[in-house]
Amino acid sequence: MKKTIIKTLSFMVVALLMTSCNKQPSKMDSESVASGADYPSQGMRIAYIEVDSIISQYEYAKIMKDSLEKMRANATTVLSNKDKELERSANSIQSKLQNNGFQNEQQYKNAMSAFEQERNNRVALEARLGNELDQKQNDFLKHFQDSLNNFLADYNKDKKFDIILNKATILYAEKKYDITQDVINGLNSRYKK
Repeated sequence: MKKTIIKTLSFMVVALLMTSCNKQPSKMDSESVASGADYPSQGMRIAYIEVDSIISQYEYAKIMKDSLEKMRANATTVLSNKDKELERSANSIQSKLQNNGFQNEQQYKNAMSAFEQERNNRVALEARLGNELDQKQNDFLKHFQDSLNNFLADYNKDKKFDIILNKATILYAEKKYDITQDVINGLNSRYKK
């Protein structure tokens, strides 16, 4: 669960940072690749997108980010409540033991056995909630990637790029090759339909 929370938090931090850094939608250069300005008539046609900007501005991604955050918060609350229940049970057993509240050793063993079962249930619950969160995050990433791939395939029917890259892997590129805002607008338009 801790690894899941760390992965989810990392995803959320990246998404939140992108959201806070991009309060205004990025503006396309007046001469963008989408219009074909300054594009060579021969040779390879290349464009790039900023996936982090798409994640922060694509409505589906925003909704899923909120959903994942709520799911994580709910899991944290449930586990916190279970921890408090375990602490109360442990305190109750300790108090009863100190005050000779157990009539015999078997009664004490039964109480400890029940406590161990509660603790095992809590561990199992943490694993189940972590798996559910992982699955939801994986489903989101799969749907996001499918959505982006399908959109880019349709988008590129008219634009005829040879390659569309993710800017995260590019060391330098001129802004005129950036089609991110076109992709964001197109994805959001499709999502609203």
